Amino acid sequence: SDRMTHREELEDQVACADCGALISRAAERGFAFGEDSVLCFACAERRGGSYDSDEDRWTSAPSLKGIRIPDDPER
Repeated sequence: SDRMTHREELEDQVACADCGALISRAAERGFAFGEDSVLCFACAERRGGSYDSDEDRWTSAPSLKGIRIPDDPER
């Protein structure tokens, strides 16, 4: 069956903490935060994040206002 081949791809996908879209950790420049949380590129930009493609990093972090971080030990 071809189910086994797709399993690794699925494990590489994570849901955006804001809009819930599934994004691939490997392929997309999402904004990672917390232990295992991520914002998709569109949400991160909409929330004020700036991505520098030359440096391949976020130069300013998006606002995480209103986002519940499930693995936040401070909660």
